Amino acid sequence: MADDGTARRSGSTLQSVERAITILKAFSLEKPERGVGELSRELGLHKSTVSRLMSTLERGGLLARNPENQRYRLGIDLIGLAAQVVGYMDVREVARPFLRCLADECQESVNLVVLDIPPDTSERDAHVVNIEQFVPPARRVTNIGRVGRRMPPHCTAAGQVLLAHLPPGSLQELVPEHLEVLTPQTIADREQLYRELEVVRRQGYAIVQEELERGLNAVAAPIRDHRGRVVAAVSISGPAYRVMPEMFDALAARLIETTDGVSREMGYVPESG
Repeated sequence: MADDGTARRSGSTLQSVERAITILKAFSLEKPERGVGELSRELGLHKSTVSRLMSTLERGGLLARNPENQRYRLGIDLIGLAAQVVGYMDVREVARPFLRCLADECQESVNLVVLDIPPDTSERDAHVVNIEQFVPPARRVTNIGRVGRRMPPHCTAAGQVLLAHLPPGSLQELVPEHLEVLTPQTIADREQLYRELEVVRRQGYAIVQEELERGLNAVAAPIRDHRGRVVAAVSISGPAYRVMPEMFDALAARLIETTDGVSREMGYVPESG
């Protein structure tokens, strides 16, 4: 059993680590340089404590000092640490626990979808591909979005989300003049699709009713990476007699909670305001 002195030292070390973390998180795009005095006032810590911790962080490469004004910036060693995090952040691995929880909660198929763009965009044969899926056993439907299935993006909820967040030039290159019609509800006109994609961008999610398959409805929302780019979409899909229009708003709200959570884990920080 540790004596009182060891316990006090342990507690003091933990407190120092917590304070160092607080100092690092006090830097931002709006405040890239911070002084000892201002952080002391802002954090409610003694100036000597802040100075000691910042000097330690500087020696460790996590902070750097501007020689002109002696104010601190985040250090270059943080770039290497951040690169390691970004390197192993595979969206499928990050998303899995979120998708499993969502499928269990809503009791419908939940898919993780990416846009597959051909190297030569003049071919205009982009597809969306399901790269992960969770389906509650009681709800399994053979034909709903198996992993690896390729689908036209214009008639799927996830596809519309991914198209909606492409740069305008890329969107025009990827959307053919004559869209493939799979059901009577499929959007067949390119201008109509553009109008629908504007709605998707504005509201933050897409809803598709029997556009890919008869009797199949879906809702989808985007996942963003650390740069704010939309890199994938998550959809909830199911038979139209279960996934009904009066449920769309509630499903979309829950879905956005999920995709926002995945995006945060991917390093995305929403713009303030």
